[in-house]
Amino acid sequence: MQNYLEKDEVLLTSKLDFRGKLTVAGFFDLFMDLAAEQAALMNVGYEDMLAHRAFWLAVRTRVRIHAVPGLGDRVTVKTWPGTPGNVKCDRFYTLRAGETLLAEGRTEWAAQDLDTGRLLKTDAFGYPLDMAPLPDRVCDGPFTRFKEQPDPENRLTAYTVGSRDIDTGLHMNNVAYVRMLMGTFTLAELGAMDITEAEIAYAAACREGEELTVYRRRDEEGYRFLVQKPDGSTAVQMALRLRT
Repeated sequence: MQNYLEKDEVLLTSKLDFRGKLTVAGFFDLFMDLAAEQAALMNVGYEDMLAHRAFWLAVRTRVRIHAVPGLGDRVTVKTWPGTPGNVKCDRFYTLRAGETLLAEGRTEWAAQDLDTGRLLKTDAFGYPLDMAPLPDRVCDGPFTRFKEQPDPENRLTAYTVGSRDIDTGLHMNNVAYVRMLMGTFTLAELGAMDITEAEIAYAAACREGEELTVYRRRDEEGYRFLVQKPDGSTAVQMALRLRT
């Protein structure tokens, strides 16, 4: 069983912004889509997990951006899993144009029992524990320990989760949160940004019809976001870091 997957892509308008450049969500999309494709090759794809009444969850993801490709650019996306833990698994990604590294990423994943909502151990659903992982690690270092608190002065808007946001797990897709949060900026604000990193931590699933409250504040690195569910619990927190 091959322990990585690599694929060439031509960037077209569906993942691009008003400048013809890859969006922040577009980086996440390229990485997440390839991860799903390799998971199927590892026999832990969507249909395989359903047979175990399980579903993959992204716990947190960091994407580090070195350069932003644009319309018509030919890029190579690569993904590979790290050494699996007892419950959580790392997965790594790179995006290149030829030999030039454009972006790198890392996601911490876990499998959820669809009936109980509990996280499953990696030996409970057919994960190939005997597959030797690549030694490479990118986008490394500890994930951010988010401690955002709601502040009325930083409250931006309410967002109603719609059918457009829902994935096969019947909850809001992990990249849909990125699109929602990046959508809080104006075109002028986005055009002035030089984004170096986006890091997001998922705390609770959101479902169709829920009204989410979005908070955003500026800090010395860039922006911090907090998304709350209707009961006041945290759904997602994200850091957007800018080149200074």
